[in-house]
Amino acid sequence: MEEISTTTREKASVTKAYLEQKYAIMKKEREESRMRRNILEQKMQSLKLEEPAKESYRAELRNQELNQMRQQRKRLTIQDFQSLAVVGRGAFGEVRLVRKKDTGEVFALKSMLKSSMVMKNQVGHVRAERDILAMADNECQWLVTLQYSFQDTNRLYMVMEYLPGGDLMGLLIKEDKLSETTTRFYAAEMVMAIESVHELGYIHRDIKPDNVLLDAFGHIKLTDLGLCKKMDVAPHEMLPITTHTLSDAANGQPINDRTRPYNRNREVAFSTVGTPDYIAPEVLLQQGYGKECDWWSMGVILYECLIGYPPFNADDPMCTCRKIVNWKQTLVFPTEAIQSLSPHCIDFIRRLICSADVRLDLAHIKAHPWFAGIEWSSLRTTQAPQMPPRGGREFQESMLKLQHLDTNDVQYQTLVKQITQNFDEFPDQGLGHLHEDASSYESLVPKAPNSDGGEYNKFIGYTYRRKPKVRVTLNETFTETSLESSLPSTGSSPPDAPSTSS
Repeated sequence: MEEISTTTREKASVTKAYLEQKYAIMKKEREESRMRRNILEQKMQSLKLEEPAKESYRAELRNQELNQMRQQRKRLTIQDFQSLAVVGRGAFGEVRLVRKKDTGEVFALKSMLKSSMVMKNQVGHVRAERDILAMADNECQWLVTLQYSFQDTNRLYMVMEYLPGGDLMGLLIKEDKLSETTTRFYAAEMVMAIESVHELGYIHRDIKPDNVLLDAFGHIKLTDLGLCKKMDVAPHEMLPITTHTLSDAANGQPINDRTRPYNRNREVAFSTVGTPDYIAPEVLLQQGYGKECDWWSMGVILYECLIGYPPFNADDPMCTCRKIVNWKQTLVFPTEAIQSLSPHCIDFIRRLICSADVRLDLAHIKAHPWFAGIEWSSLRTTQAPQMPPRGGREFQESMLKLQHLDTNDVQYQTLVKQITQNFDEFPDQGLGHLHEDASSYESLVPKAPNSDGGEYNKFIGYTYRRKPKVRVTLNETFTETSLESSLPSTGSSPPDAPSTSS
């Protein structure tokens, strides 16, 4: 019997995943529709409405659901967006501030070259990021919200909410280090953010200051989820992290070399670009590991926030790795830090930067004395210690103005500069170069060959569109009939069908 080729196995796996996702979404949508109708009937019954009125509301719900289905089937292209500014650029692509032409909504658009993704073995990583962001429902406060993902022949696109505060690394560049009070607040929010990833069934594996973004009010959200792995994945099925991480680090390249929303340019003496400062030792050693590796990374970030540099920093990335592995000998708190920081603070960090088997878990993290007085359920509504310049309500007003402001208006450039002031400036070539004649790029986009000589797209099922909530007004009160947060999140739009086209 002829052995099944690797390519055939890969294609079967992709098709299986596509079918599972498609039918899971169909099942979820049927269940959502049934529950919406049940809720509506219960509300109408409680209001003792007459049958004609009931039928009118039923028709309204049906029309909204039909409209939602029509919207879900619309295909997005890069031409549906207008570029406002470039806020990040890397080896795989770039991040732009864009405006959706039909609604005026302003988003961050991340574009990635398919050819680079395939050649650098990043296909699994970019799919993982898309999948986990699609799983996060509308109520998830701690992850960047994915609105759409789509593709063309040459590129992949992710349209996400725009966070104007930059990232935690940018704040550290500006401030050098943070007070214990400020650090404790960000630590508490990081706990909630990491917990939200774990609750979705994933390990982040790439917690670092660059991936902690700040919103208009100074609260954090996690981004760059490409290295996330499912907790139930067998070790041999994990997306590789150590091999390419150490290889890139040894060559002085960024750990993940993916598009970043903010260029990390801290002094080399502090945090060298590309060093694996935040990776747990069990990950570096390719040992079995679980979600506790994310808590190690958080401990390293807290040390850097308070001391001004990571605990295992070295000029040579491989030397950093050796320091991490030998953390028992190399983890040292400066004398001035021991004198200025509270004992609870130092104890907390030491109980994160330690052996995996004794590292604090979520329950013990929240119960640690350093977090005494933290109201975990209301963190997001608590005033943050720092607000980005022109943030808060001023930012919200600027975003509303920008939605419908003509590019020739005298206020246009001023508003764009205000909204992007926490990011580096990049030359903007416009979106034209992203949707040039696709045929000229077709040969550059690797596809896996079939045994019969054909090809199939490695990015099947990448398309996603977040569903708007369905609402029906009863007696001048809103009855929200969308129960997305109560149901399993499997994605809000059907995946692309397996075919050779994109």
